Amino acid sequence: MPHRSHLVDDLPRIFRGSDAVAHGALTRAQLRGPAVQRVVRGVYTRPGVRSTHLLRCEATGLLLPPDALLTGRSAATVRGVDLARWEDPVEVLVQEGTSRELPRGVVVRRATRMPAGDPWSTTALAPPLRMAFDLASRAQLPVAVSYLDAVVRAGLVDRAALGRWLDDVHDPGVRAARRAAELCDPRAESLPESVLRVACVLAGIRVVPQVVVRDRGRVVARVDLAVEGIRVAVEYDGGWHALREQLEVDRQRMRDLGEAGWEVVHVTASMLARPDEVVAAIRGAVQRASR
Repeated sequence: MPHRSHLVDDLPRIFRGSDAVAHGALTRAQLRGPAVQRVVRGVYTRPGVRSTHLLRCEATGLLLPPDALLTGRSAATVRGVDLARWEDPVEVLVQEGTSRELPRGVVVRRATRMPAGDPWSTTALAPPLRMAFDLASRAQLPVAVSYLDAVVRAGLVDRAALGRWLDDVHDPGVRAARRAAELCDPRAESLPESVLRVACVLAGIRVVPQVVVRDRGRVVARVDLAVEGIRVAVEYDGGWHALREQLEVDRQRMRDLGEAGWEVVHVTASMLARPDEVVAAIRGAVQRASR
């Protein structure tokens, strides 16, 4: 095993391998050994640093052109809304016509007019409104809406301001972004809940997020979605609902909703991948509640 340089401990948390070799801190052999861990091609960190999307963004920033910006899910994650995981590609905004080669593993968005970025770590972030546009302009509509719900709920983006900003945008994908902005509702408390709500809306089922159910003045539950005008609740059941303690709580909650006259449709992650089936289940519950 190559001898570890005494300068390794003095290396920055994130660094380019070529710089470390040029300064004599590491040999090329050590870059392939346990003395460091690779983040992206050509960029490394010290052993033991946790692998997160923020770390990937920092590493990628060392390889970007000076005027490039992080955008989309990457920018949202840096700003505190976790939309990207460690293994997801870094989303980057560059000037239209940029000829410089970009690093591998990035998703590139191009702008006819580059906005001023907000400095961060090794690079800069696209401003929130541009970030929101890049979140919504290429994703499928339910997913795009879920991203906008999340950043608006977190206070990163104002929904009304986004609508006004999009009125002046003519980049490719703006129609999709405008449609997603129209459906944005930050009351949803998770991405799957947003996707579920959009599936209902597109099927013509009017639903309201996070409705408090009362029975004879007593608060029975707060449901993810309630169908307007009838006692039908639609609940997304994530994996945590399978925990024994939560299962007991959910059972009592369902009993209370049933005694209050509510029909409840449970939707799992696998069901959400088949929206037609979800819509059929909700319509069936509406018919039963109507009778």
